[in-house]
Formats: sequence, structure tokens, C-alpha cells
Amino acid sequence: MPVSPNDFTSHDQQIWDEELQDFVPDRVLDAHIHLFDPAHMSAGSAAPSHRGLNDLSSLQEWAARLYPGREAHFLVLGTPIPGIDVAAHNHWSIEQVRRDPQSRMNRLVTPACRMEDIERDVRERGVIGLKPYRFFSVTGDVAQCRIHEFLPHAQMELANEKGLWVTMHLSRFHGCADEHNLHDLREYTTHRYPKIKWILAHCARSFTYWPIRQAVDQLRDLPNIWYDISAVTDVRPLITLFSREDRRRILYGSDGVTATYFHGQYAAMGRAWQYIDMVRFDLKFPHCDGRPILAIYEQLLSMKQAAEIAQWSKSDIENLFWRNAATAFNVKFATVP
Repeated sequence: MPVSPNDFTSHDQQIWDEELQDFVPDRVLDAHIHLFDPAHMSAGSAAPSHRGLNDLSSLQEWAARLYPGREAHFLVLGTPIPGIDVAAHNHWSIEQVRRDPQSRMNRLVTPACRMEDIERDVRERGVIGLKPYRFFSVTGDVAQCRIHEFLPHAQMELANEKGLWVTMHLSRFHGCADEHNLHDLREYTTHRYPKIKWILAHCARSFTYWPIRQAVDQLRDLPNIWYDISAVTDVRPLITLFSREDRRRILYGSDGVTATYFHGQYAAMGRAWQYIDMVRFDLKFPHCDGRPILAIYEQLLSMKQAAEIAQWSKSDIENLFWRNAATAFNVKFATVP
């Protein structure tokens, strides 16, 4: 069944009241969130069962439930699902985002997208960036493809010309620690496409401790690199990022709705990780309170602990949740600082 704000439990509420309400500031700019309408699946393709209609109103409803009393806006990313009608999805998503003048949109792109359509959406429809994804790699290898195999050079050239953002979920087994990814990011940021602004999603795709520990010293020296920390529920990669990167380059993101608004987490297992949705398992908890919480709250708890260990100030936390992104995307919050 699709996730819903009605799935919010008394235990989620307890975690908010006791652990998170004093951590999350009065403003939230979620820099990694998705809209979706099952009607945009192509004939013969079905949406995953956990994905229902997520329009702007549902994002706002979720934000009011997750961060009550906070002003929230979004950087909406195109939703990459095999079989989606990319043109219809982008058109609808852009119209949804336009309903909130302080939210922004990164357009879903695939190698099959026409350049004139991308350029039009940037010029006329307020798109500020691109959202490519490995599912659409021209190689057919969704696990080990390189950046240019799912974000073609022609699209990078346009992004460079326009100074666009690109939210990148890195492929390859080692994510940001992969030698090819590091080589490509170094070439693109310092030489070939110096005006693209890259957001490396999921702590540079470090759901475990290892990739970011291997790569952070190299990434820190590259220009035009930002990170969103969406869906990372393991505290260890967050500690590394919060301790060793420029704090102004780190953005809050939730990867809502379906990727973190479920009860469970992304469990690290050595250098691997796995999506653990509690409704899929018959787990026993004989020695503790066995009520799981939303994965987004698991993420927020890890962020809180990592910020404490890295000795972040209140201002640093404000930057993380909204100020860094508001500055980057020219968002003006209504509430007085």
C-alpha cells in the first residue's frame, strides 16, 4: 500500500516530542524530495505498489506532520522509475512546483530527452537543474555505469552553459570512492564543465561508513560540489561528512515520500546496505520496545548525533536545514529570522 501521513504513529510522535522538536529549526528546505502520479506510467508499465499519488499538497501535508509548526519548501527532483512517461511527469511536476513560489525543480532527464525540451523548461518554466539516474544508462548496466552513460555530455554542456544544478545519485559499487567517479568529477568540476553545480545525493551515496571516508579529502578540494544527506540513517557517514567537509556545502534532504516515509531504515552491513521496511519482516523484540519509527526520523536522529559529535553550533544546524539551500536556490522564507 502507498505510504500516507495516516501511518504516523504514537511512537513517531514520542520521538518527535522527546528527541527532535528542539533539533529541527523553524524553517526547513528539503533539497531532495519527489512528486509522482501513477497516471504517468507508460502503457504496460506499473508503478511500484508503495507509490501512490504524491502531489505538492501531499508533500506539504507530510511536512506539516513531520515538522509541525515549521515553514517548509522543497527542491523537487524528477522521479526516476523505469517506464515513466518523462515528458508528462516533468510537465505535471513543474506545474505542481509553481504553486509554491519558494520551491524549486530539478527536471528528470534521460539520454533520450530532447535538448530543446530541456532548454525550454529552463528558459520558460523555472527549472533550475537536472535529475539524471542510473536506471536510464545507455549501457543497460544500472549498477556499474559511469556518469556520462546516464547524463550525456550534450546535457552536461547545456547545464554548464546555463549554470544548472545536477542532483547526482552516483552509480558503481563504491559510489563516491570509485576511481572512475572521482576521476570524472575532478575532470568535470575543474576543467570540462566548471559552471555545473553538483549535488551528490545521499552523502555522495554513502549509506555506509566506507565511501565517504575514502573520498572526502578529494571531494573537499573540488569546486561546485554540494551534498544532500537524504535517506542516510547510519550515523557514521554523517559524522565523517559533518567533521571533514565544508559545512556550507551540506544540504538537508529527506528523499520523501516513498524512500524514507516508511517504518524502518537503511541498514548498513559492512560496506553494503539494505532497505529495511518493517512491514516486510516478522521481527521479534523480546527485550525492548519493538515499535519502529519512520526512516526519516531515524535519519534525523543520526543527523542530531553527528552534529553533536562534530560540535556543530545552532547556526550550523540552521544552515544545514535551510540557509545553505535558501542561499543556493534563492529561496525567500516568509517567517522572520
